[in-house]
Amino acid sequence: MRALGKISPQDFIGTRTRFQRLRDAKLFTGWIEDFFGTKVVISSNTNFAVQVGDEFRFEGFGHHISVVFTAVLDSVGQLSLVDAGRVTTIEGTNARIVEAKRVSFHLTLVGPVRFSASHENLRMRTSDLFAVVADSVGEHEMIVVDVSQGGLGLISGTPLKAKDYVKIRIETRLGPVDATGNVRYCRLDRDRDGMYRVGLQFMDMDRVNRPRWERYLEKAA
Repeated sequence: MRALGKISPQDFIGTRTRFQRLRDAKLFTGWIEDFFGTKVVISSNTNFAVQVGDEFRFEGFGHHISVVFTAVLDSVGQLSLVDAGRVTTIEGTNARIVEAKRVSFHLTLVGPVRFSASHENLRMRTSDLFAVVADSVGEHEMIVVDVSQGGLGLISGTPLKAKDYVKIRIETRLGPVDATGNVRYCRLDRDRDGMYRVGLQFMDMDRVNRPRWERYLEKAA
């Protein structure tokens, strides 16, 4: 774990955040897209209405370190193909994967940024990472959209059954990582029409694959 004195807000770009609107205690989730100086950009697919001037308390999660800050909403924009930039396809389908329904919150800090130790594992967005998941039906190629020590978030063109045990092969730049896992959930994805959002929890990685996965996470952080 890095020393707290060496941590900066930029270390949390691309990581998961939970935040609460102070005026009514509504809870939101999203990703920290940018964090520089007093300016913060958050992406979210919330269905709650927000308005300029809303104040939020944020908590972001790095590798055993969390960041807490308060910020006020300056503007809301739609993430475009240029801004959120990745379009890809799922093999065997005509589906195009686009982060197009998310909105970006542009905010200004209104208080200090605080760091503290955290027991919550790092969860990061990722791109250009693919996995093959094998269940009782067959093998399914999926796109990995977020990663952590304990599992994956994926986008699939076919549904999986919650609580099923599966075999996973993740194609990383350090080589393939093999594991067994459990399907924690599978639901229609709100960002991508006709696709499914799948959460997998790792159940077992051997002594060859676990170090490779941990090295991948270290380099991605």
